[in-house]
Amino acid sequence: MKREFLQILRGSRLWSRLGRRHFVWSAVTGIGLAVAYNAVLPLLVPTTDARVTMEQMLDAWSGGKSRIRGEPEIRFWPDPELTLPAATIVSTGPDPRPLAEIGRITASFSLLSALRGEQAFDEITLVDPVITIKRRADGAVNWQKPRWLVAPETARLSQERPFGDITIENGRLRVLDSMASDGGGIDIAGISGTVKWPSFEERLSAQFSTTVSGEEVAWAFVCENPLALFARRDAGLKTSLTSAPLTFSFEGVGNLSMQPFASGHLQMSASSLASLVAWYRGASDATLPAGGFSIDTRVTTGEKALKLEELQLTLGGATATGLLDIALPAGGTPQIEGTLAFDRIDLNGLPPAALMPVEGDDRLLRTARALVGAWRTDLRLSSEEVLVGPLHLTDVAAGVMIDGNRASLDIGDSTYANGTLSGRAVLSEKGLEQGGKLQISLKNADFAAVLDSFGLRGPVPTGRGMLNIDIATGRAFWEAGIADVFGHITYSLTNGSLGGFDVHAFTDLIRKGEFFSLSEASEGTFEFQSADIEASFGSGTARLDRADFVGPSGIMSVTGVIPYRNGSLALAGTLGSSDAASPPLQFFVGGSWPNAVISPLSVLVSPK
Repeated sequence: MKREFLQILRGSRLWSRLGRRHFVWSAVTGIGLAVAYNAVLPLLVPTTDARVTMEQMLDAWSGGKSRIRGEPEIRFWPDPELTLPAATIVSTGPDPRPLAEIGRITASFSLLSALRGEQAFDEITLVDPVITIKRRADGAVNWQKPRWLVAPETARLSQERPFGDITIENGRLRVLDSMASDGGGIDIAGISGTVKWPSFEERLSAQFSTTVSGEEVAWAFVCENPLALFARRDAGLKTSLTSAPLTFSFEGVGNLSMQPFASGHLQMSASSLASLVAWYRGASDATLPAGGFSIDTRVTTGEKALKLEELQLTLGGATATGLLDIALPAGGTPQIEGTLAFDRIDLNGLPPAALMPVEGDDRLLRTARALVGAWRTDLRLSSEEVLVGPLHLTDVAAGVMIDGNRASLDIGDSTYANGTLSGRAVLSEKGLEQGGKLQISLKNADFAAVLDSFGLRGPVPTGRGMLNIDIATGRAFWEAGIADVFGHITYSLTNGSLGGFDVHAFTDLIRKGEFFSLSEASEGTFEFQSADIEASFGSGTARLDRADFVGPSGIMSVTGVIPYRNGSLALAGTLGSSDAASPPLQFFVGGSWPNAVISPLSVLVSPK
């Protein structure tokens, strides 16, 4: 009976009214509690105390004096959060200097701690902060060391407020250096990231990202013992920089002493050297070779020194291993020494524009010239293979010396055309635009292969022997033509031949006493036991001082001048037989090479 009564009651209107009334009262009660929660709690958590606490935290972090303008706002739903308006941080002392401007600060806090009068903020966010680091002309920096950095003793730090978690939104870093010669600086906007440092004794980690010249850049830093690092003691750390043009990472040990120290594994790479320079300069550069570069090494820094061990270097298509020592003596000339062993160097991959300088006011060019001029370099290089124009060298051992305005490349040993090539290239001390000197010595080489690689045609002497070249120019290499080069050449061969020269036909044509083309005596080869040639040239003219050929068929000597600006010839020669009793035949060579015209001396002296 009772169960039936209850069923009737549930289905009745009375029950419906009672349910709705219960819901309405519940809702009203909840709203009332929420209003009371948001109305009463701000009275229990004074905003003035919150502002003072945040100013104290900013002061402790920065070592400066902060001031928060405007009235703070506190929100308790859905989570307790404090919002502080614009803040300013300046240096302490009689001459306050601006350190940072912060657009807005938000922070979460514990409600129970706030009700107990303990102000402790977590998850602090700095919105639109602008941090300025400036070095004045007297060398002073606007930032001062905070207490926890000046005296990082554990007893004292236990009383300092920990950093906790700090988030940066749309930050900006401005670095100004009044002592810099170019007056330049760094201005990076759009920085976002976080710093996590729960307590002074725990790990410090930071991650930031921004956009630089249209490229996303991310930076990360982790230190297991940050207090040791800030106290100028060794501490383990990891840092990396990631972007499309460039990546960099370091993992090892470092400190921040007066002479910063680091020892560990360093990696750096760029997929395209041209893209990296274009990113730096803000414009493309067609003078750089295709391909990128990478560095993988064990780096150690000492007092004014840097050592790269177990170095693996890739540049374009060349790969090298070696060791580099870099010294930065106080008051002395910085210098770099070491060895690099390449597998292959292909200089033919350089575009022609790479040999020409960029605009004179280009910042990258000025920086490169300043670095080269200020450093002393002594590098020993080796390569299994080197390609330079038609030259194909193997087993190359060379050295690079740079000392101020003096720069040279010495090839101590290499193999070319089954011979030994050595040489030296010296740049003018007045700069690249003033040219330089080149000395080459090729010994016991197969000159048939040499001349063929250079595409020389016509009656040219070949065989095994020696070539010495000593030339120079006073003009820039990218502007100099053959008429701007002067110097001296010696060329000696043994048991060779003069191709395209029939000595018997040549002798018969001379004896006829008529003009004839050299091509009429080209169906043969003049074999010789020795050939000695000396020539000097300059101002667009080559002087053949001596060209002596000694062979079974006779002895031939030629001297004269070759104005190579127009390719003409003016040579006098003699051709004698092996029979010493017979007088040598005399002739004159004119026309142009290789279509020379031969005039017997009898025709010139007694024309018909």
